[in-house]
Amino acid sequence: MNHEDDGTQAVKIANPKSLEFQVVRTSLIPGLLKTIRENRSHALPIKIFETSDVVFKDTRKERQARNERHAAAIWCNKTAGFEIVHGVLDRAMKMLEIPRVTTPDIKAGTGYYLKETSGMVFYPFYHQFNNSNCCSDPMYFPERAARIIYRLPGPDNQCPIYEIEIGRIGVLHPTVLEKFEVGYPCSALEFNLEPFGKDSLK
Repeated sequence: MNHEDDGTQAVKIANPKSLEFQVVRTSLIPGLLKTIRENRSHALPIKIFETSDVVFKDTRKERQARNERHAAAIWCNKTAGFEIVHGVLDRAMKMLEIPRVTTPDIKAGTGYYLKETSGMVFYPFYHQFNNSNCCSDPMYFPERAARIIYRLPGPDNQCPIYEIEIGRIGVLHPTVLEKFEVGYPCSALEFNLEPFGKDSLK
């Protein structure tokens, strides 16, 4: 495989069977938008979801890449419906038995909460600060998106709790929708299922 320098960028297959499969996907959202595009004649709202693997560069691995199991959903209607996908997230976390933390205060214990898309975050599974996420996500409408932060128990008493970003949620930017020929507002959700263990991925 050939890879880009940034771990969040595309992983390219060195000898693909066709150009269509030259790059493996790092997000489920584009595939869901393609499905919406092909089903534009259906009555609104269009509700769609997927759980599947995506691939990221990882120089620690023998193949220089790692798979992550993600879950994603999109709501497409005459209005964006952010509250709908937010409800989907809440329901998924309830099924995973992950409580919602109502405050970013570390004393609130383990769970998940939403945080604005700007600022420095922990990058999943690297356990170190990563500056690549310090800007707003261009996939989403400015100030109408959030990062999904998961607070989990740490490995020892010196680090009893730590946080990782596991995904994003928000209203998709009009320029993104235009590229996929989607003429209605959409809200989307995508998050990493890996932190919740193999039993949660069945």
